[in-house]
Amino acid sequence: MKSVCLMVSIVTTVGLFAGAGCNDTTGKNPETNLEFRQVKASLEESQQRSGLLEKDVERLKTSLGDAESKLADTTKARNNFQQQVQDLTVSRTSLEAKVDELDKARTSLETRVGDLTKSRDDLQKTVESLSATRGVLERQVADLTKARNAALDDARVAQTKVDALNDRVKAQTQQMIELQDQIKTIRAVLEQLQQKLE
Repeated sequence: MKSVCLMVSIVTTVGLFAGAGCNDTTGKNPETNLEFRQVKASLEESQQRSGLLEKDVERLKTSLGDAESKLADTTKARNNFQQQVQDLTVSRTSLEAKVDELDKARTSLETRVGDLTKSRDDLQKTVESLSATRGVLERQVADLTKARNAALDDARVAQTKVDALNDRVKAQTQQMIELQDQIKTIRAVLEQLQQKLE
């Protein structure tokens, strides 16, 4: 809005200057020179603002690239976690099946006595070892599940930042285009003024 008001003011000033030039083409009065300097100053200010805006856009593009890289890394880590969880789930299922089978074998062996007692003790130790392994795997699965959920949250946050940066880049780019259009218009007006002054 401020840029539009500035543009309207410049165009009005140029119109007044053009009218003054038509009414007095024989000399260069101080008011005309003052208006010319004001228009030129406005052009320089617009050019400076355009340069600053271009730098802001470049910085935003750099930030966007960093955010996209982080999102890609987070997505890769999430996929790795998911694969590990799937592998551990398969292993846990297999171990649970083995434990169940050993439990059945233990129940059968416990009905025997005498010379089968030693074998029964060995099998019980094996079952205990497998049960401990299952507990460790279950804890690992729980930890990996937490890590996967954290990675998903990080990915969502990164995506939100990427979207916000995209919006800012679009807005800044649009402002830069508008300023460039204003600069073109001001330059055209300056050329007309210079021709009249000549």
